[in-house]
Amino acid sequence: MSNLILSLFPGLGLLDRAFEEAGYTVVRGPDILWGGDVRRFKGQRDTFVGIIGGPPCQSARTASSIRGTEAIDMIPEYIRVWDECGRPWSVMENVNGHINHPQIPKDWHPARLRDWDCGGETSRKRAFWTWPFMVMDPTPRPGEPSLSVMATTWKRGKTSSKYVTDKGFLPGDLPIEEYERLQGVPGMTASMIKAGSSRSFAVHLLGNGVPLAMGRYIATEFMKARAHDAMLALNKDYDDRKAKRSKTA
Repeated sequence: MSNLILSLFPGLGLLDRAFEEAGYTVVRGPDILWGGDVRRFKGQRDTFVGIIGGPPCQSARTASSIRGTEAIDMIPEYIRVWDECGRPWSVMENVNGHINHPQIPKDWHPARLRDWDCGGETSRKRAFWTWPFMVMDPTPRPGEPSLSVMATTWKRGKTSSKYVTDKGFLPGDLPIEEYERLQGVPGMTASMIKAGSSRSFAVHLLGNGVPLAMGRYIATEFMKARAHDAMLALNKDYDDRKAKRSKTA
């Protein structure tokens, strides 16, 4: 059986890494960050066993509404590609504000996760929709998580800023290595910086990604569900063969 999965809106590929660790080969779809456009992409039927990804969340953000900036909802594009691919299993990630999005299929299972409870370092909260399997909520973890790395962290201000402290933002002047550590991917942007990428762009990509611990939790839950389904199928096959032997005895 194929182990190919398609990643839509991959960004820096943090969610991809979690599924690669689980043994899957990830094919990355087009991303506007690298000059691509998913709206020109057509899914290939019966090619991928699963699809993962996080459509841009600007359409759910209050800031976009206040500023009057463009807010394009790309969730329908994710669902279109999923449908064109023959509706394989799916893991879609977005902000909590989209939890009741009208175009998300009703039989997709929503879950709200916190990075810290998944074994990570931060208080980052994200919503996931999985199909056909369901993700169980992790046990709340005691302790105090770090503030979250966000796509806008690079412009949040200095550690010494009272505004940053009062708002509860993670300061924007920390070493990039600290943001990598908090996201669970030490050294991930080193090659980008060496190749000439700006620090702000690298931090933006890090903050846009799913913390690795959260991705690993989702991947583990999926593997559990797959093992459970395999066991049910094995038991059914055993029962069918047993019944057939009884009829011929």
